[in-house]
Amino acid sequence: MPLIRNISVLIAATFVATVAGAHHSFAPHFDINKPVSIAGKILQFEARNPHSYLHLAAVDENGRTQEYVCESHGFTQLKRIGITSELLKAGTEVRVEGSQSRNDSHKCFFTDVYFPDGRVVNVNGRPDAQAARVGQARRDIFGTWLLAPMPNRSTSGPQPMIDSMTPSGKAAVAKYNPFKDDPVFRCDPVAVRRVWGAPGTPLSIVREKDRVILRHEWMDVQRIVYLNQHEHPPGGPRTSLGHSIGHFEGNTLVIDTGNYSAGVLNQYVEQQGQPTRGLLHSAALSTVERLHLDAARQRLVVEFDMRDPEFFTREFDHSSLEFAPSDLKLEPFNCSPEGVDGTIGK
Repeated sequence: MPLIRNISVLIAATFVATVAGAHHSFAPHFDINKPVSIAGKILQFEARNPHSYLHLAAVDENGRTQEYVCESHGFTQLKRIGITSELLKAGTEVRVEGSQSRNDSHKCFFTDVYFPDGRVVNVNGRPDAQAARVGQARRDIFGTWLLAPMPNRSTSGPQPMIDSMTPSGKAAVAKYNPFKDDPVFRCDPVAVRRVWGAPGTPLSIVREKDRVILRHEWMDVQRIVYLNQHEHPPGGPRTSLGHSIGHFEGNTLVIDTGNYSAGVLNQYVEQQGQPTRGLLHSAALSTVERLHLDAARQRLVVEFDMRDPEFFTREFDHSSLEFAPSDLKLEPFNCSPEGVDGTIGK
């Protein structure tokens, strides 16, 4: 890789925390300990979701011009911070910094783009619309929200539930290739917990008579929570996001979801000395989400409880995510299916 630079441990550590919060599946594909700097001419910018790709013609260490392909966040997220197709149009001279691919010396994940006129853009910037200027304080869970930053947040890394699988669960994991089989590669949103954890894209919550509608920009997800039903339809269709019924306990919306199809809870599970695996669930999965407003901190708090007695010997640990008020407008995500040749899915 051309022009590899020495970047301090402090910068690298900051980058790890940022990417871990912004891109779940970074670690299995890119090496934070191998920073790169590539100077060249833009050949093409693939403005896609869930990931964008920048193609560069650059001279390698042997003096030969090569094509380098550097991945980053989805275009919807990049566009909001000013990284557009016009900015990265073909023929533009740039220098990108990021991290080396673990599998291909001509691929990377880019975080910063430097232009000859001195401009620098960072893919983890925050648009003005995400600032605290959303008008009146929220009084309930309804409105538009954005995942709040959380230190050291990552869903790749160790997953304790991988050690609590039944024989059926272990057999399913053994057949699963996380680098090829994850449903996100086919633009399937995959699992409720993963939808909530999608970074950099807003969600909205509205009530319409006897239902609550949850819309997530990520993967154009729309979930209907039925308030007038008390059980999941027997023999009803099974999908990756299941069937949701709900009720209010005071100001807390309780969502019970069943009728899941078998799926993937976490795309990557990394354990020392073992190959990367996925954390799967069976069609017996059931989840309970509890949504409430922490008015003092102006945070939407979403708590999760999950159980899957077919694939796991115990219930999942209680977990939660928090969301900040946002005035962002949900935009069409228009997911483009990913390849299975080392490109990554959320």
